[in-house]
Amino acid sequence: MKNKIQVSMSVFEENFKMAKKAYALNSSMEACACASAFIGNTTPCDEERFKIAKDVVKSETRIFSTLRGNAKQVLAATLCGTKDPTDAMHKIDRIYKLLDKKFFDSDYLVISAILIYKSVESAEYESVVSRTREVYKKIKKDHRWITGSEDVTNCVLMALTGIDPTSIAIRCEDDFQALRKYYRMKNKIQYLACMLSVFEGNPDELAEKTKKTDMELRDNGIRFESQSMPIVAAMAALVNPGDLGLVCGTIREVSDQLKKIRGMGALGSGKNIRNMIATAIVMDAYTSESQEKISSSISSAIITAIIAAETAAICAAVAASSAAAASN
Repeated sequence: MKNKIQVSMSVFEENFKMAKKAYALNSSMEACACASAFIGNTTPCDEERFKIAKDVVKSETRIFSTLRGNAKQVLAATLCGTKDPTDAMHKIDRIYKLLDKKFFDSDYLVISAILIYKSVESAEYESVVSRTREVYKKIKKDHRWITGSEDVTNCVLMALTGIDPTSIAIRCEDDFQALRKYYRMKNKIQYLACMLSVFEGNPDELAEKTKKTDMELRDNGIRFESQSMPIVAAMAALVNPGDLGLVCGTIREVSDQLKKIRGMGALGSGKNIRNMIATAIVMDAYTSESQEKISSSISSAIITAIIAAETAAICAAVAASSAAAASN
């Protein structure tokens, strides 16, 4: 596991620097989101291929399209890993438009479209989008005031399990009620419950494991809040209890190492984003060595949760910057 972590850290650093260079006017948080999309690769992204992918995003989307918004670097990173970036862009655009008919437009739809593109064949796009909408409607019916566009990515993960929307929504609600024993904020509980519903297990046991995982992370100086909480739920479901201390301790060590990269400190990406990246790197190494067979959509759950949380942080930073500019 240690060797894979070292390789992943080195690859992340190179990809982070490449993203910073390719999008010189964008923030370190956006570069992190881009480099996160490559976690699991054993070699850095080819810079020329990335430039081609960047150009494809620009040439194949409209000027004010959300596809050119806060998630454009993640989109370029996705295209970079394909044989035909233009064809991949067209497919992601198709999925995005299908989602746009069912949900309010947002950067989360871009992340959701990318996740669907990576997980299923083109013949399944419409059925996955339809299941996603049904899952979303059922969750919103149970929790009208806390369900919004930020939940769409988790609903996609739920839809990708292939479980019918009613059954997985019931599972999610069972997890929600079990988690109320340990958490008070309903938004936080919903983020956790949506992710836990993707995994098999008794709701009470999963809720207890989630709280223990959360506390172990906090004991190591790692705190996840609000939209990054699905990371905790995925860890709780995937990490064996006997390995939890080692995994959380390793995440802290990796986070401390990442801090040494220029742009990854307090004035760059910040501690929260750095902790997310460290978790992705460690969990990728951990699940690769797991004896259990993990499906492709489940194994990508943490990466997706991290990119979604990073996108939320980017959106919040952009909104704060715009508000400050307007007040001057």
